[in-house]
Amino acid sequence: MKLSRLALFVLLALLLAPFTSLHAQTPKVDVARTGIDKEVIYFVMPDRYRNGDLSNDNLPGFDPTHTAFFHGGDLKGLTGNCVDDDGLARLKKLGFTAIWLTPLVVQQPPTDGGAGYHGYWGVDFLGVDPHLGSREDLMALRNCAEKLGLKLILDVVTNHTGDIVWYNNRDAYIPDKYKNIKNPSWLNEISNYHNYGDMNSCWSPGACVRDGDFFGLDDLATEKPEVYNGLAAIYGDWIEKYGFVGFRVDTARHLDDQFFKNWSPQINQIAEKSGIANFTIFGEVWEPSPIALMPYIRVNKMQSALDFPFQRVAVDYAASSSHASILKNLFAYDDYYTSATTSASNLVTFLGNHDMGRANFLIERVKVNPPGQLLSRVKLANTLLYLSRGVPTVYYGDEIGILGSGNGRDQLARQDLFPTKVEIWKQEPRVTGKPVGSADSFADTFSNPIAKHLITLSELRRAHPALANEQMQIRYAKGSVFAFSKRAISEKREYLVVLNNSPKTSTVKISTASSGKWRDLISGKFFTSKSGELTLKLDGLSSAVLRAESEINQRGIKLGNLSAKEDFLSGFFNVSLKVESKDLAIAEFFIRTKGDSKWSTLGVDLNQPFNVFINPYEYSGPIEVKASVIDSKGGKNELREIAFNIATP
Repeated sequence: MKLSRLALFVLLALLLAPFTSLHAQTPKVDVARTGIDKEVIYFVMPDRYRNGDLSNDNLPGFDPTHTAFFHGGDLKGLTGNCVDDDGLARLKKLGFTAIWLTPLVVQQPPTDGGAGYHGYWGVDFLGVDPHLGSREDLMALRNCAEKLGLKLILDVVTNHTGDIVWYNNRDAYIPDKYKNIKNPSWLNEISNYHNYGDMNSCWSPGACVRDGDFFGLDDLATEKPEVYNGLAAIYGDWIEKYGFVGFRVDTARHLDDQFFKNWSPQINQIAEKSGIANFTIFGEVWEPSPIALMPYIRVNKMQSALDFPFQRVAVDYAASSSHASILKNLFAYDDYYTSATTSASNLVTFLGNHDMGRANFLIERVKVNPPGQLLSRVKLANTLLYLSRGVPTVYYGDEIGILGSGNGRDQLARQDLFPTKVEIWKQEPRVTGKPVGSADSFADTFSNPIAKHLITLSELRRAHPALANEQMQIRYAKGSVFAFSKRAISEKREYLVVLNNSPKTSTVKISTASSGKWRDLISGKFFTSKSGELTLKLDGLSSAVLRAESEINQRGIKLGNLSAKEDFLSGFFNVSLKVESKDLAIAEFFIRTKGDSKWSTLGVDLNQPFNVFINPYEYSGPIEVKASVIDSKGGKNELREIAFNIATP
């Protein structure tokens, strides 16, 4: 994945002449957006959510007392009556707009060690696992979701299947009893797998992280046309039949580097034919560094990804009492994701999940603060999740304060919401109350302070679109206080989100683009800024969401230079534009081959400092780049191009 260093040099110095100033009421900018960029996602494991059909419980692999087996939750339970019970209607009431389900395909036969209740050990990729229900049950779920205005996202596995291939030393074979267990039939061909053994001890001549068996699961040869074309046909069928609007791709970092270039266009074509115009694909790439995550999007052409770097930093900030600068540093890397088709705004953000553990557990385990602060810190984390850039995702059960026990990971993060028979789960404390015991977890949902807070945040996003996944400009990041402005590109109104992760009151002075009165949308209190400077006193472990009473009035822009240089962190070529302004301006970058008359969009940067990073695998040779800066009123300042050469890597 690592790129070779570029041999490059600037052919021409900056040709910055006086810029041209144009004006437009609503300038057209090509911001890259996915079909789910404004959603609030609820990530659910159907086996653990709600049991709506007792008749499918007692199948092989069912043991509700053991964390490694099926417990009885199903599609009927998740669907509910579609009106007023604890199924999808509950999730709609909680403010969620999209539901992400773990894989639904038929799982491999259970072993003494466990069963595929989670969905990641598939063998029949065309059917619904009978523990979860039937195709008819899934269709009923789809119909209910459409009625409630909820979008459905499916977790899909393309890296591997269930563990059916065995080894005799290094010779791979399929036992006779399993020779035809997989569906469709091409999955039973052993030549469609790498067969190099476990990922941690494989004998591949290439990279074991790509060619080895993930935790012993059969690793598909995703570089083969028969495999990626076959997987496109499989998952295209799920789109056509059930109307999923997006896929989360499991274990995406273990796929062939060319996989998304070969597979995604086929998926998008099937989706378009099914009436889904902007199908979304985001992958699981467990990388804590933006520089490590970015190439999967910019080079491998994965449309978007789960934002593991955000998860790490957001939890760290919420759990500690300082280090607002870590958030500033995180968002400073957002420009690496910017291109004509990709953006950091499309990253799917989250605080915890079914593998690493619940957000509540991850915040609680830090234990650096006195008891009694956990609820406030959980609320602080969710405010950051919902109101900063990205597509916020909440893991089922976090809305009611489920914690976890032991190491809190994997099986210990997959609690039942219906009455559980797992003894340790009956006894686990929760963020806001006593252990659940033998009761279900639904009864007190809407009196739970976490759930109430999530509803408030969802209502704010709905009532004020700027607070959803729109323009975000960092204003302050010192000590315990982090503040950022928000604006919808089509509007001229500024919002300000301020968080304090210290238990002590903090008073800060924040630069804004708006002078005059501000109103806190949560408390109703008013504040006044002068000359674009707002002094705010913020209680400990609290947040404020402010809206300027008047339109942006601090619009002065001082333009600097366009410049270009090699970026040694990424191997990309960094074009930057220096601007000094309090205004919520945006910049659009353009590129063309030297001598060509047509300009193409390189990408839109929604926040200062303005940068774009050119992928040398897409552009090489003599090129020209120019930029436009658009202020919040629609005025456009165009800068002349600079020319330089990028050598082919």
